[in-house]
Amino acid sequence: MSRKAVIRRIVERELQGQGLTEESVLQDVSDLHQAACEQFGTWETALQYAGVNPRRLSAKQAYTSEYLLQRIRTLCRNGYSLKAEYCQRRDRRLWDAARQYHGTWRNALQAAGINLEFAGLRSGKPRRHKKEKILNELRQWLVVGHSRNWLDICLKNHDLALAVKRRFGSWHRAMIAIDVIPETNPPTTKGKWTPQRIIECIRVRHQEGKHVNYRAVHVDANPLLCAAKYHFGSWRNAVAAAGIGVGRVGRGRPGKEE
Repeated sequence: MSRKAVIRRIVERELQGQGLTEESVLQDVSDLHQAACEQFGTWETALQYAGVNPRRLSAKQAYTSEYLLQRIRTLCRNGYSLKAEYCQRRDRRLWDAARQYHGTWRNALQAAGINLEFAGLRSGKPRRHKKEKILNELRQWLVVGHSRNWLDICLKNHDLALAVKRRFGSWHRAMIAIDVIPETNPPTTKGKWTPQRIIECIRVRHQEGKHVNYRAVHVDANPLLCAAKYHFGSWRNAVAAAGIGVGRVGRGRPGKEE
């Protein structure tokens, strides 16, 4: 989705009187939220470009400790630079919350599960390596047993993840270039989602002890979330079809649904 398309949809929601808080958009149109973060860095920045003052929105999302770490992981997964100066300019509220809860930006990154050694925090512009060199680094990374999952490599080797995205456009293309089948989260049957497959994935996620509330699934299994909304009308309906109590599906941050 282009920047113009994101702005147009935000303006349409405002004219129609629909919610524009981050929580309501995640619940109603998660694809718009994802596109806004990809194009503008944060949902608040997208609102500002659309002429909406985030401070006027009711029930604005507070930066709790868990929500802070979730936002950092989302930026990491979407391929944004994690350097402190970029974050400070891009989202001052996030920066202030990181310092409030963890003292420094580096401490907040570490608390979010990001490997600081490969987080791209060195000064200067990142080098544009040739495709073959990136592919060799990717092969070496996988040979030692690291996960092929995009979120995992973003957290453990953000340098390599950024290089892959810049040179190949997507993780999938880079994996295909080295003849490796990319991992999806969760796996699907022949690349297609079916109602039964969705139910199985929800049950597996629940059995593995992973959170099944809306926000947690949006962060680490968005394809499953979108497929569930398409086939069942809502995430809540899909979880109910999987035989899991709907009390676990609250929109609160991960860890609060039980």
